[in-house]
Amino acid sequence: MRKLWKFKAIDKAIRLYMLIKGSPFQVASDLKNINPRHIVIFSTTALGDFLFNTPAIRAIRERFPEAKITLVAHQKFSDFVQNGEDWDQFIPWNNKAITLSGLIKSLKKSPKPDLTLLLHSHEPYDYIAALLSGSKCIIKDNYFDNFQLRDKWLSEYTIGFRGHIIQRKLSLVQSLGCDISNIEMKMPMTVSQKCRNDSPVIGFQIGASTSERCWSPKNFATVAASLLSTHLTLSLILIGGPGDKNRADDFMQHLPEVYRDRVTNRVGNTSLAELTQLLNNFDLLLTGDTGPLHIAVAVKTPTVSLFTTANPFATGPFQNPELHDIIYVSPKKSHQHHAHIMDVIEPKVVIDKINHRLESIKNMFNREQA
Repeated sequence: MRKLWKFKAIDKAIRLYMLIKGSPFQVASDLKNINPRHIVIFSTTALGDFLFNTPAIRAIRERFPEAKITLVAHQKFSDFVQNGEDWDQFIPWNNKAITLSGLIKSLKKSPKPDLTLLLHSHEPYDYIAALLSGSKCIIKDNYFDNFQLRDKWLSEYTIGFRGHIIQRKLSLVQSLGCDISNIEMKMPMTVSQKCRNDSPVIGFQIGASTSERCWSPKNFATVAASLLSTHLTLSLILIGGPGDKNRADDFMQHLPEVYRDRVTNRVGNTSLAELTQLLNNFDLLLTGDTGPLHIAVAVKTPTVSLFTTANPFATGPFQNPELHDIIYVSPKKSHQHHAHIMDVIEPKVVIDKINHRLESIKNMFNREQA
C-alpha cells in the first residue's frame, strides 16, 4: 500500500491522543440496538457518489428519526445539499489534510457523535476526524480490505462486496437495523415539476469526470446529425462543465451547419441547480458515466448511457430500469487500434437506442393525448 509510513505514524498519533485524553476507543458490538443522539455522515467525494449514498442516508433518517444528523460533504456541492431534509446540519469540507483541524472544530460544536458513518470519503482523514471528534461508533465503507491500521478503529465495515454501489451502502447500514428496501436516490434540493415539451428535447452530456469516460465530440455530432435529420422537430441541448467547452466547440465544428440552429450550447454556464432543472425537463439524456447521469436517474429522466472502462453493474442506472438504456462494450485486444477507448462504442448503436427510446416517448405522449 502506498504511504504505509503515513498510516503508521497516524496510528501512533491517535493512540497517543487517546492515552493523553484518557478515553480509549471502544468498538460498539450491539449495532442493531444502538440509540444515537448525534449521527455524523461523511459523503465528501463526487456528485454521483453522493447520490448513490442518499438511499442509505434516508434509511438512517427513518431508523433514527429523533437523532440529530450532521452531513459532511464537499464544499463545492454546498448549494446542492445544504437544505436536504434527511440531515439537520451541513458542514462543508474539501477533503484536505490542511483543513482537517477546522472540520474537527466544527464537529466539536455539537455533542460528541454517538455514531459516524463514513460512506465515501478520503482516508485516513475521515476516520481521524471521527476519532478526534469523540465518536463512539465508526462505520465505514472500505474500498480495500484487510488493513488493520484502519480497521481496528471501526465498529463495522464492508468486506469484498460485489454489486451496485447503492446496494453496497444499504448493506452497510443494514447492520444498524435499517430498512433497506427503498433503492431510489433522493434529491436533496427541490426540483420543479417536469414540464411537457411541445417537441422532443434531448440533452448531450459532452464530457465526463475523466477523459477515459468521454465519448468523442465527433461521435456525438454523428449521432446529432442523424437524429436531427430524422426527427424534424427535435432540438438538442449540450451540457457539461467549464472544462468541456473545447469539446463543445469541437462538436459544433463536426455538426453540419444546417443543423446548428437546433442545438443550444449550455456547456460551462449552468449552476448545479440550473443543470438539475435542465436534466429534469429533458425527454432524454445521452451521457457517459458522470454526475449528470445520476441526477437524471434521480429525477426520472430517461437516459442512454455509455460505458467501457466503468462498470454499469456497479455505477449505472439502478432504479427504474424501464427508463434507461445502457450501452456497455467491454474493451478487447481487437479494440487496441482505437485512438480512444470509448471509441469502441459505435454511433450507429447509439442512434438505434435513441430512436427506439424516442418512439416510446412518442407513443406515451399519444396515449396521454388520447
